[in-house]
Amino acid sequence: FASLYQVDEIKLITEAYINTVSNEFFSEKACLEAVKAQFNCISTVALGLEPDSFAILSLGALLNYLLETQKHSLKQITTFKTYEMGMHMALDKATLRNLELTETLYDKKVSGSLLGVLDKTHTAMGSRKMKQWLREPLNNSEQINLRLDAVEELYNQLLVRNNIKESLKGIYDFERLAGRIATGNANGKDLIALRNSIGLLPDIKDSLEYASSQLLQDLNHEINPLTEVYNVINDAICDEPPFTIKEGGLIKEGYSEELDTLKDSIKDGKFWISNLEASERERTGIKNLKVGYNKVFGYYLEVTRSYYDMIPENYIRKQTLANAERFITPELKDMESLVLNAEAKINQMEYESFTAVREHIESYIAIIQATSAAIASLDVLCSFAHVSEKLGYVKPKIDDSMEISIVKGRHPVIEEMISGGLFIPNDTYLNDKDSSLLLITGPNMAGKSTYMRQTALLVLMAQAGCFIPCESAHIGVVDRIFTRIGASDNLAQGQSTFYVEMSELSYILNSAGPRSLIILDEIGRGTSTYDGLSIAWAAAEYLCNDKIQIRTLFATHYHELTVLEESHPGVKNLNVDVSEEDGNIIFLHKIVEGSASRSYGIHVAKLAGIPNKLLERAKDKLHELENGQHHEIAKPSVVKEEEMQISMFMPFMENPVVDKLKALNLMEVTPSQAIRILEELKESIDD
Repeated sequence: FASLYQVDEIKLITEAYINTVSNEFFSEKACLEAVKAQFNCISTVALGLEPDSFAILSLGALLNYLLETQKHSLKQITTFKTYEMGMHMALDKATLRNLELTETLYDKKVSGSLLGVLDKTHTAMGSRKMKQWLREPLNNSEQINLRLDAVEELYNQLLVRNNIKESLKGIYDFERLAGRIATGNANGKDLIALRNSIGLLPDIKDSLEYASSQLLQDLNHEINPLTEVYNVINDAICDEPPFTIKEGGLIKEGYSEELDTLKDSIKDGKFWISNLEASERERTGIKNLKVGYNKVFGYYLEVTRSYYDMIPENYIRKQTLANAERFITPELKDMESLVLNAEAKINQMEYESFTAVREHIESYIAIIQATSAAIASLDVLCSFAHVSEKLGYVKPKIDDSMEISIVKGRHPVIEEMISGGLFIPNDTYLNDKDSSLLLITGPNMAGKSTYMRQTALLVLMAQAGCFIPCESAHIGVVDRIFTRIGASDNLAQGQSTFYVEMSELSYILNSAGPRSLIILDEIGRGTSTYDGLSIAWAAAEYLCNDKIQIRTLFATHYHELTVLEESHPGVKNLNVDVSEEDGNIIFLHKIVEGSASRSYGIHVAKLAGIPNKLLERAKDKLHELENGQHHEIAKPSVVKEEEMQISMFMPFMENPVVDKLKALNLMEVTPSQAIRILEELKESIDD
C-alpha cells in the first residue's frame, strides 16, 4: 500500500515518523482473527462491525502492529470507538494553531491559551479530557445542550460542586493505573493509589444522587463504586508498600495464614540477630563491634584493626577491609541460614499473592476504564462551571439555526491577560442571508483580529459545552471553523508567504460548507496592490454569492471592498472605531457599523518606535499619493505614453483632470467648446 502514497512528501509536511509495515498486517484473515481474539467474540457483528468492512482491516492492522511492537498482551484495550466525519467540529492544523486552543502561537506555552484559562481540573484524566473536548467540539445540538445543562446545574449548586472538587483532588490517574495493571507493570504503590481513588467514589456518587440534569445522572450511573476491587486491595496490600514487588513487605498480616506462620517462625531468629551486637560487645569488650548484612556475604561481625588483639577464638575471618575485618561465628551462620531461607520463601509467597491480586483486578479493567471516563467528564464539567462562575460567563442558546448572535462578547484569553485594564465587549451577528459576510476595516492594532478570533473561540467554547463570556448568545451549530490569519512561509518546500496564504485560502474555499464559520484576515496582502485587491474582491464575492452564503468574518485594509455592501445583500461593513486628537490616535477597540476612512498605518509605525525622520518622510509621501502626485514615484524609470492608462480605482483618488471631466455636462457642451476644453486639459497634463 505504501506505493500508493508519496511517503517522502508526507514526512516532509508532517515531520512524522512513518514505518511501512508488511501487507500481511492488512490481510483479511489476520485482521479478523486479531479483532475477535482481542474482544473475545465469535463474530464481529456483535461489535457492530461487518466481517468484510474496512473498519475490520484498520482495527486488525492496528492490533497486530501493537502486538508486534509491545511484545505483551493488550488487556487494557477493552473497547473501541468509531470516528465519523460530522460527529465533531473539524478543526484543521492551521485553525488549532491560529486560535491558540492548547498552546500559544509563539512560545508554545499553555498559559495564554484557551486551555490555560479553562483548565481548572483536578485529575490527570480530566485534564486530558478537557484538551480533547476543546479540540473536538460537538456538532449535535442535543448533546451540546446536555453538557450545558450539566454545567448550569453545577454552576448553581455551589455546595455540590465543591464537594465533588474536594473528592476529585484525591483521585489518581485511573486510566494509567488500569493500563499498568493490564500490562503487568503495576506495583504495590499503584494498587494503593487505585484503592485510595476508589475510596472516594462513594462520596462523588452521593453528591450526584439528586442531580436533575440528564448528563450528570448518566455519569452517576457510569461511575461504578468498585467495592470488590477496593476490598481485595485493602485486605491484601500494605498501606506503605515498597516500589519493588519481589523483595517482600507487600502483603498485610492476616491475609494469608501460611505466610503469617512463616513470618512468625523467623521472629526469634531476627530478634537474636538484632541483640547479637550488644551481647558480643559486652562479652568481648570490643566497644565498636558492629553486626551488619549485605547480599553477597550475608550477616557478619565487623571489628576495626585497633581491636585485633581482642578478637575471640570462635570468630572466623570472612572478609578483609582497609581498616577492619569481618567475621562469622558458627551460631551466627546457623541463624543466618534459617532466617535467609525463610525470608526467600516469604518474599516468593508475597510476590505470588501480589500477582494473584493484580490478576484478579484485571477482570475489572473495562469497568475501571468506564468509571475513569465518567470521572474525567465530571471533572471537565466542574471546571467549566467553576470558570464560568468566577469569570462571569453565561449559558448560550444552541440550536440548528444558521444564526450567530453574540451580545457584548469578550475574548476569554485576552480578558484574563489584561492587567489593570478593562476589555471592551463587542456584538456579533451572522446568518446565511443578509449578514453572511462581515467586512471589517480599520487600522492595525485596533482589534480586528481579536474580534474575529473572539467570535470563533466563543462558538467553539459553546459547542464544547462551556458557558461563554458575553451578555447573551444564540449560536446555530457550526460544523467547521476555518482560519487564515497571519503571514508565514515554508522555505523547506520552496513556498513563499503569499503561496502559503493562497494554499490555505484554496483549502478553505474548497472545503467550507453551509454550516462553516470562516475567519479571513488580510487576504491578498502578499502581492501587488491590484493583484491582492482583485483576489480579495473575488474571494468575498465567492463567499456571499446567491447559491451559498457561508458565515464569514473578513478583515481587510482594502477599503475599496466596502462597496460590496451595495451590490451584495449578504455583506455588512464594520470598522473599528478610532479617536484622533492633535494628530494622535486612540484605539477604542469598539466594532461599529460602516467602513473605516483610513488605515492609520503611519500612526501605528510611530507607536512601534519608527524614527521620526522616517515618519515625516512617510507623511510627505502619503500626502503626495493622496493628492494624485503618485507619478513622481516612477521618475527613475521611463514609461511610454501609450503604456499609461487610468486605473479602474482612480475615482478613489483626487485628480484635477478627472474632477473637471466629471463636472462637465455633455448635453450642454458644443463641439468647439469640447475641443477647447481638451486643449486646456492637455496643457495642464503637459505642465
